[in-house]
Amino acid sequence: MKERNKNEEIEFLLQELNRIFKQETGISLENSMKASDYINGKNDFEEVSDRFLRDHWPSLVKSKGRDYKIDEETDKKKKQTNTLNSKTINKLNLIAKSIGYKNWEDFCLKYKLDTEKEFTGMDYFKFSSLLEGETVYIGWYPQRYCKLKYLGEYSFEVIESCRMRSSVGRIIETSGFRLAPTSDRYFFPEVIIEPLYEYQEELWNAIEYFNKETCPQEILL
Repeated sequence: MKERNKNEEIEFLLQELNRIFKQETGISLENSMKASDYINGKNDFEEVSDRFLRDHWPSLVKSKGRDYKIDEETDKKKKQTNTLNSKTINKLNLIAKSIGYKNWEDFCLKYKLDTEKEFTGMDYFKFSSLLEGETVYIGWYPQRYCKLKYLGEYSFEVIESCRMRSSVGRIIETSGFRLAPTSDRYFFPEVIIEPLYEYQEELWNAIEYFNKETCPQEILL
């Protein structure tokens, strides 16, 4: 399994804020001069500089390979912390307010609700409708997902993985995929692989008493 970036969830949120800003205003946050002028025109006192936008959003542009373009200096900064400092949050508040949210936290809360609503899962009742060799997406395409090939008999092969825990080539036997319970408002929930058999009590108990830090890796997609 590949190790996840500690800042992954924050990067998703920043990327989504960038997408929504462009959708609402017609301006990309990467167009730092125009974007900062627009944002500051919506706020009376504090300002977001074009330098701030240049420092944050260039690292969140997807490449053709679906990876973020991160220069060495930005990557070094990301490894030093997995949280946003208060100064950055203040700027994010202004950006979020400029597109109709109360603040950055309001954006995160509403995005979290959308994340749960937009999750694509599947249970064993739907497996009977799949043809052997058919592919399905589990997760949040194209942001975070696994593309699976149905092998028949409740088995799948991971043929594409984007910011998930599973590596390409993994074979999964399961009775379904669903979101793990979480109290974290800002993060993408983990995707649970339900065990195939009832006698796998250890795995079922790990799901019932889910703990992201201690759960078996085999139940995470």
